[in-house]
Amino acid sequence: MDNVRLARNWSKGRVLECLTRDQRYELIRFLRERYSERFFRPIRCLREAPGNEQGYGFAITALCCLLVETIQCYREGVPTSSDGELGYLEKLPLNSNAPADYKLVRPWPFAGGSTGAFKSFFSNSQHREYFPDVDGKEFYEKIRCGLLHQAQTKGTWRLVRTGKFWDASEKSINRDEFAVRLEECFDGYLEELNQRNWNEHIWKLARRRIWWVAQLS
Repeated sequence: MDNVRLARNWSKGRVLECLTRDQRYELIRFLRERYSERFFRPIRCLREAPGNEQGYGFAITALCCLLVETIQCYREGVPTSSDGELGYLEKLPLNSNAPADYKLVRPWPFAGGSTGAFKSFFSNSQHREYFPDVDGKEFYEKIRCGLLHQAQTKGTWRLVRTGKFWDASEKSINRDEFAVRLEECFDGYLEELNQRNWNEHIWKLARRRIWWVAQLS
């Protein structure tokens, strides 16, 4: 199934070939195109869509939540933040037969699974530049879990179109600015990859995640 599309111009076979040939610039292009067409472009469409005073804030923020978890999984080199799912994948022949650099190895990176992924994302020194003062645990519990499980925020948190991008005292998030900052954060991660060598730690983790994305698609 090497013809499975991981992005518009990227088949599974092409991505795996880039990994085999150490084509880091091509892989950066793949990541940019995959998440632009699947997430950042839809977010921009929702933000700019006419006819809705509220601006589709829940949908925008739900997409942002998916991206937060995804970006952190690239930084940690794992296909999922779920400890249970990682344990399942670890036992598969796919993992046993994987190239050494791509095998899933304990301990798992996130204490507490998805909760840990959000806490790690917002405490990451590279991400703090874009998201100062954001409490990862609070965001996970009140925003991410509220949207995922009840299609609404929890604990009186509100998604607004004006004001601070994160206001803990008012319990509000400027969802438009949050989305802009998240795209800038992702671009910053890609620029880190661009500036680092193929065998540096950040690339080893990114390559393992990319391999698993391809294998599980």
